[in-house]
Amino acid sequence: MKTMKTVLFAVLMVPMLALADKIAVVDPMQAIIETEEVKSRNATLESSLEADSQRLRKLRDDITKVEERLQRDGMTMSSEERNRLTDERETKGFEFQSLQQSLQRRVNSDRQALIEQMEPKVLKAIEEISNEMGLDMVISAQAVVFVKPDLDITAQVTQRINRMK
Repeated sequence: MKTMKTVLFAVLMVPMLALADKIAVVDPMQAIIETEEVKSRNATLESSLEADSQRLRKLRDDITKVEERLQRDGMTMSSEERNRLTDERETKGFEFQSLQQSLQRRVNSDRQALIEQMEPKVLKAIEEISNEMGLDMVISAQAVVFVKPDLDITAQVTQRINRMK
């Protein structure tokens, strides 16, 4: 009986093993991130945000200086001066928070637009590569616990997208 189960198991596994050669994995986000188009666009975005980033750093430094002064000299300064510095800290804090949120929205918006723009290219590249390689299935790398490196087509997808213009 035990031998019969082993033979049955082996017979049922043969088709699964045959399919294993026709499966690959891809990390779509990694493929997108590594493309020349995305690298260029990220550099452009970074440079366009540089002035606001500098403003954020300056605000953070100003807030820190005001807080340090309040802590260091707060007991000896007049209540009027302490109130003025407290108001300044709050005003700069609100400005910092507002600017930070604005920058984050711009980055998120750009990232979302980029993903929407790149998605058809990724799907086309995956389809072309899977047809060329005779793949039956391409699985997202996030859904796989382990895969042999030779079954990962992420780099090939990136190269294919780079050739698309």
